[in-house]
Amino acid sequence: MKKILSLLTIIPLTSCVQNVLVLNTEIFCFDTMIDVTLNQGKNQNLDDIEELFNYYDSISDSYHQRSEENIHTINKTNEPVDVSSELYALLQCSFTVKDSGATYFNPLIGSLSEKWKEALDENQVLSESVISEELAKISSSSLDFLDNHQVRRNGEAQIDLGGIAKGYSLDIVKNYLKDNNIKNYLINAGSSSILVGEKKSANNGLYRIGLPKKEYPNHHIKVKNCVISTSGSSEQGKTIEGVKYSHIINPITGNAVNNYDSIIVVSEDGYLGDALSTSMMFNTIEEIEAIEQAQNVKVIVIKDHQLLYRNEDLQVYKN
Repeated sequence: MKKILSLLTIIPLTSCVQNVLVLNTEIFCFDTMIDVTLNQGKNQNLDDIEELFNYYDSISDSYHQRSEENIHTINKTNEPVDVSSELYALLQCSFTVKDSGATYFNPLIGSLSEKWKEALDENQVLSESVISEELAKISSSSLDFLDNHQVRRNGEAQIDLGGIAKGYSLDIVKNYLKDNNIKNYLINAGSSSILVGEKKSANNGLYRIGLPKKEYPNHHIKVKNCVISTSGSSEQGKTIEGVKYSHIINPITGNAVNNYDSIIVVSEDGYLGDALSTSMMFNTIEEIEAIEQAQNVKVIVIKDHQLLYRNEDLQVYKN
């Protein structure tokens, strides 16, 4: 379940600080361009970060076989598969994150999501019979975690980590930066997932992050030391006979109609923010508020070019 790209924009804060060290690189993985900016460190750090992103992109790929066992490998068999400790941990996280409030996040939605994409590409709505067939696959499928980093897929449902792998990889990079005493950075992973450190300047280290241009233009939030995760339907959504369908699919009903235009989650953990921003597209506002309190995240909900909901601790500014 691939998430929408380029929803947020980075708005640099002006600063009187001169000659600030800036290290920058662009990395293409997770089907998007990731912009890495460090105001500390050295070029080796950029190389290490690129290696981390490429590795997690490789092991989470459900479409292509890579040099080692990955999601594509697991989806091709019901036999036990030896995977790396990193993929084993990513899978465990993906299959348990719903316990953190991401009720509508399911890694087994791959085949249903792909069928919806194919139908919408042809300006068609997926039939109820196909939806029922795919939901039956999901409900009868599972993933076993065996000893020695082996996993075994049961059933026919296809695993897709597109709604969590990028945020999870940002957490890995965040830990790497912490281990290397780097705190001044900004990593824009296609704008659907942004890792924010502290700005090496005035303004209390805050970055200004613009809200979705199409849904709520000319507004921003000010944040530091967090991950911003965004899900929405503007880029990949399609309207058919007056109904707006999305690439974000409800794994319980099989429906592709979302409750909102955009969900923005500000959190400490990228994996959680990614999963919640996807899942919350089907939650009620009351449910979103309860999840916020339970998981210590902050949420903005946009619908029909209006702020339908905003966490009271998250101020929105006009540009």
